[in-house]
Amino acid sequence: MDAARVLPFAGLFLFFLPGLYGSDNPHSTASTGLFLFGSWAGLIVAAAFLSRRLARIAEDEGSGRKT
Repeated sequence: MDAARVLPFAGLFLFFLPGLYGSDNPHSTASTGLFLFGSWAGLIVAAAFLSRRLARIAEDEGSGRKT
């Protein structure tokens, strides 16, 4: 459950990370775009994984089983 709460803040950090370089950015626009797209895709995968895991935990708690 805590990971689901941290995920938006991790995404915010990842999206603002390229902006921390300022005007002396050593990376090209293309590599920065790929980094942002990869971060976005990674966040989608992480959210899907967490959602399935949390749904399974909630289902187990509803039926009284222990994991």
